[in-house]
Amino acid sequence: MKVDINTLNQWDASHSWHSFTQMQEYLENKPLHITHAKGCWLYDDEGKRYLDGNASNWTNVHGHSNPELNAALIQQLENLQQSSYKDLSHPAASELCHELISIAPKGIERCFFTDNGASSVEAAIKLSFQYWQLTENPQKKLIIGMEGGYHGDTFGAMSAGNSCFHQRFSEWFLPAHYFMAPQPDDMSKSLEDLDRLLETYAHQTAILFLEPSVQGPRGMYLQPPGFLQAVAERCKSHNIHLALDEIFVGLGRLGHMLVSAAENVTPDFICLSKTLTGGYLPLAATLTSQKIYEAFLGDFSEGKTFLHGHTFAANPLATAVSIQNIKKLKQVIETGALKNTCDYFNKCIESYFAKHPFVKSVRQRGLACTLELYPGNNNHFNPNERIAHHLSLYLREKEILLRGVGNTLLIVPPLCITHLEIDFLCQQTAEAIHEYITNKVGTALSIAV
Repeated sequence: MKVDINTLNQWDASHSWHSFTQMQEYLENKPLHITHAKGCWLYDDEGKRYLDGNASNWTNVHGHSNPELNAALIQQLENLQQSSYKDLSHPAASELCHELISIAPKGIERCFFTDNGASSVEAAIKLSFQYWQLTENPQKKLIIGMEGGYHGDTFGAMSAGNSCFHQRFSEWFLPAHYFMAPQPDDMSKSLEDLDRLLETYAHQTAILFLEPSVQGPRGMYLQPPGFLQAVAERCKSHNIHLALDEIFVGLGRLGHMLVSAAENVTPDFICLSKTLTGGYLPLAATLTSQKIYEAFLGDFSEGKTFLHGHTFAANPLATAVSIQNIKKLKQVIETGALKNTCDYFNKCIESYFAKHPFVKSVRQRGLACTLELYPGNNNHFNPNERIAHHLSLYLREKEILLRGVGNTLLIVPPLCITHLEIDFLCQQTAEAIHEYITNKVGTALSIAV
């Protein structure tokens, strides 16, 4: 029996606790129940549509209810739904391992499955720590991360970054140091800061974590060309593992399959999730080298086994849909279709927002963009106003779903978005920014000069 929407709303208000959400604020607004989706569009219980400008938390690739991904999922569903990956394997997992290694940079040969991005980071940390123990370097226990880094919300993942979201928990972090992030056109100060850390702590450091090219959760902060290569060279010369968190930037988001492969860098670990299943099911992977893998080989009595795993790691449904997702992604990259979409997105972002009176700056690369909002005249919004968050609620009236954090509005559409949909997304957003700041906020808004 179908439950009516009023009952669902009541249950939601009475029992739910939404992630990254102030529930007192959430309960002051009418809940938005998404009931179905197709392509780049989400639909609520009243049949209203919303362009998925957030790619469903940055996961959606080929659109909702994609026929080919649906078919792969249904076929797998008819054969095997779940099986342990401890001492067992299954065809979809083996094939996905092959697909992932085929797109990875040369030297990456092994795949360890988990079920979410933070878990893939945790696995990389533990693999690194155990590797150094097994190779008689037990002193290597430190992590180096970059300022503003975000790698997930579990304690190891929080330790690897230095995100404003995690400051409350910092006293419980694993031992870690952080170096300055580069400017989009200048890496010198960042590398000098990293060199300072390496001079002092390299012999104690196990692993360095980096979100290559774009720090997405921080607000699409861009790195200059050559920065990844420079960091990789330093890690190699100081005998430190390099882990690249491609959870956001990998698998098409920036126009290519992997940033590491595109920039000809072979790290020690690559972490993948989000777009791995095309937005269908939870799955993550930690890719690594044969050298690291072989350090764990031996008789069980030697204590080398990596005793770590997740119940739904390499779930057959998730791995099957991932295979089809990657095959389709290869096609849109090889044919130039994804590049065409990225180029058009870049053109529209520039056209609609470069000179917008209430957009202070635009940070965009591939299909990832952040708009920094301000009231004009070199003033800025009081952070407590959370202008971007309230604007994202206003945008729902214009059939657009975006996420706003502080004074930044994030635009991260599905990779399959059409030119017409990009036009609609940019036009509606540009108009909403102008209307909301002018009419809804007006002179009553608290402005800190």
